[in-house]
Amino acid sequence: MRLPVDDMNKSGRFPKWSYDDMPPSLRNIYTWGGVGYGIRNDADGQVLYYRRDVLNDPKNQADFKAATGHDMVVPPKTWQQVLEIAQFFNGKNWDGGDPDPDSGVVLHLKVGEQGHYHFQSLSASFAITPGPTLDRYHNVYWFDPTDMTPLINSPGHVKALGVPAGAAQERPVGGGRLEPRRGLGLLPARQGGVRLQLGRRRRPVPRTPRARRSRANAPRRRCRHRRTTGTWRRSSGSTPTTPSRSATRRAAPGRAWSPPTPRTRRRPYSFLSLMAIKPVSKMFATIGWDGVDPGYKYQMLKPDGDATIEDYTSAGWDANDVKDYLNAYYKNFNSKTMLTYLRIPGTFEYWDNLDKNLSAAMAGR
Repeated sequence: MRLPVDDMNKSGRFPKWSYDDMPPSLRNIYTWGGVGYGIRNDADGQVLYYRRDVLNDPKNQADFKAATGHDMVVPPKTWQQVLEIAQFFNGKNWDGGDPDPDSGVVLHLKVGEQGHYHFQSLSASFAITPGPTLDRYHNVYWFDPTDMTPLINSPGHVKALGVPAGAAQERPVGGGRLEPRRGLGLLPARQGGVRLQLGRRRRPVPRTPRARRSRANAPRRRCRHRRTTGTWRRSSGSTPTTPSRSATRRAAPGRAWSPPTPRTRRRPYSFLSLMAIKPVSKMFATIGWDGVDPGYKYQMLKPDGDATIEDYTSAGWDANDVKDYLNAYYKNFNSKTMLTYLRIPGTFEYWDNLDKNLSAAMAGR
């Protein structure tokens, strides 16, 4: 059981915070029926991480064009482009940090380490048909709302399996055991070049110097499955290098809940509300090592928000890094089409089974 927190937030007895600075995609997860149940904390989302220096290197771009017959799209806009870039870099010593060849992709497949979250974001752009309302054909991913039939075996979900399956051929040895911080995608850092991750690492690790990593919105698909007709269709305006703009994004904040009884919730609520006030929340976002992803207005750069470059560079960020980073998260949480966060009894069991079966599928079982 979850208790509402609006009464405590309005009481004047605790540190004051508000949902007002949150985009609708995040606010909807903290509330139900207009009532607040979650305490603002982490705007957890998934974006694409890649090495700016490697993918923009003129020699790499020339070699890529010679090998493929077309320019490298940086950052990649579709999952097909991610795979092509991964295949190009795989087996080459492109990071120059040692004499060993490097892999083109890092996969996140270890059971129990949140790999299913990545598949949700990846497959959403294949499986969800955007539309003005939610019905059995539009804006649905998990279940048919008319009879709750699971949609996990739909053509869109199944086709999306081809992306991690193809990328698995370019992953490091032992890639099936990689942990979440190693991500999924292409991140050149001995293990790859672009990675889709839950945003758990902000500032670059020592192995990857500042100003070399960049971030972008998660890739899309070139076409989507239309549940209304049961056919695949390239979206209007979509080309092999200009994918459909009806991208789907996942908002999955690490939110804090008030304990279930009025008698026991005052102390934890007082602490959690202190963590939610603007000065503390903004500090967590700018520090970058605490696992708090940006998503709120005061954490975003002007004109999208209220923050300044100096708020981040004074904490040790590279200016170009933080521009790309915040822009990616802003686009992520303000996308027109969103993957609904699953909130039903049995969610854990559903995700646990998805996690295990996803790993089995990638292992050829």
